[in-house]
Amino acid sequence: MRKKVILVIDDDEMNLQIAKMVLEKKLSCEVLTADNGVEGLDILRERRVNLVLLDVMMPDFDGIETLQEIRGDEQIKNVPVMMLTASVERETIQRAGALGVKDYIRKPFMPADLIARVKKKLDEEIFKGILLLGDDEKILRAMQEAVEENFPYETLAATTAAAAEKILREAEINLIIACADMKFIDGFKFLALAAGDENFNHIPFAVTTPEKILELVEKINAPAVEEEPQEISEPPAVEEPPPIVEEVAEAVVVHEEKKKLAKVVTTFIGYKLDTKI
Repeated sequence: MRKKVILVIDDDEMNLQIAKMVLEKKLSCEVLTADNGVEGLDILRERRVNLVLLDVMMPDFDGIETLQEIRGDEQIKNVPVMMLTASVERETIQRAGALGVKDYIRKPFMPADLIARVKKKLDEEIFKGILLLGDDEKILRAMQEAVEENFPYETLAATTAAAAEKILREAEINLIIACADMKFIDGFKFLALAAGDENFNHIPFAVTTPEKILELVEKINAPAVEEEPQEISEPPAVEEPPPIVEEVAEAVVVHEEKKKLAKVVTTFIGYKLDTKI
C-alpha cells in the first residue's frame, strides 16, 4: 500500500520544516508543505492527501477560511483536518467544529507530541484500505482510480477469491466492495467465506456497480444522522420482491443478526436496497 500523505499548511517556515522532518522520519509518510491556504488548496486538488495539518492564524487567507473552502469543494471535502494554533479561542473552536474539525495541536509543538497526535488521528480514519473484488481488471482499475481521486483511501483489487483472501491476510483492509455483475466470482459466496473467518468477519462488505461506487463510498463515509421517528397509521403493503432482490435481502438479514455490517448501501443488478445494518 502507498505511503500516507500529510499536507502541512503554515506560514511559519520553521514549523513546516520541523513537521516534515519528524513526521517523515517517525511515521514513514510523505509530507507536503504549503505556506498559505491558497497554495494548500491547490495541492489538495492535485494530490490525494490522508490528513491536513492546518494553521489557524495566517495572513490574507486564514485557517478557517481555508477550511471553509475545503469543506465546500466536492473533490476534497472529506479529507481529515487537524488545526494548528497557538491559542484556542472559543469562537475559533466553534467555527472549526461547525465544519467538522475538533482536533487541535498547540503551537509551539514538541516533536513527540506532534508524532503521537498525528499517528492517533491517522489510526482513527474510518477506512484505511478498501478491497475491490471483480472479474474485469479494466473495470477494477477504473473503480480504484475513481475512489482514490475522491477519497483519502488506499485501494487494492482482486480478480479471484484466492487473491482476495491473500490481500485480506497481508494488508489492512477496512471495507470490501464486490462488483455486482461478476461472471466468475460470486460476491455472496465470498462474503460467506469472509464472515466465517474470525480474522475477517468484522470487515464491512458491500456489493455495488462501477456506476454507483462513489455514491456508495460517500454514504458509508457520511456521519450517521439520527432521524426523528415518524408515525405510521397503517403499515405499507409488502410486495413479493423479484428473486434476485430476495437473495440480497436474505444475505443482509443473516449479517444483521451478527451485526457485522455497518451503513451498507447494496446495489444489485438495478435493484437498490438502502439498508442500515
